[in-house]
Amino acid sequence: MLLKDAPNAKCKVCQGFGKELTNLAKMYTEDNKYSGEDDNFDFKFTIFYNLCSRADVPQEAKVKAYPTMLRGLALDHYYTNLKNVTMTLSFNQIYDATRHYFEGPEYRRGILGQWNSITLRSVMSRGENTGKSTLDYLQLLIKKLKHLQHGLDLDLRTNKFLHNKLINAC
Repeated sequence: MLLKDAPNAKCKVCQGFGKELTNLAKMYTEDNKYSGEDDNFDFKFTIFYNLCSRADVPQEAKVKAYPTMLRGLALDHYYTNLKNVTMTLSFNQIYDATRHYFEGPEYRRGILGQWNSITLRSVMSRGENTGKSTLDYLQLLIKKLKHLQHGLDLDLRTNKFLHNKLINAC
């Protein structure tokens, strides 16, 4: 349908996906956003992709939706370095630029180092964990390992690798 044929109708391109982007923003919580500090980009991107799907944000509008998933340093990085090039970069290039800025090879080595060094004993020896039960210590260990697992290389993010680490950590 042409706009001249229906003067009151709006096409998706003309309205700019405002409804979908607004719905996406309403669905987001601060905990689901990527900050670049002590969280994992791939995990937060999975949340972004899921929420975009639930808010019916089409692929062509994801470049506009992208800053919705950011907060803190990551949002600063976007508005300082990426906002002005969103018209020339693809969505994948913007994704890669953010991910590599915050989670390059040094980040991956650091996560793997933390993964390799954590043990049940190290969790128990932390001052803030004093006086907890063994079950509480085990739950804290599992929580930390699940958090670190999101930052490992993709081929190491398996339940089998997590299970093996859990056995060795105890």
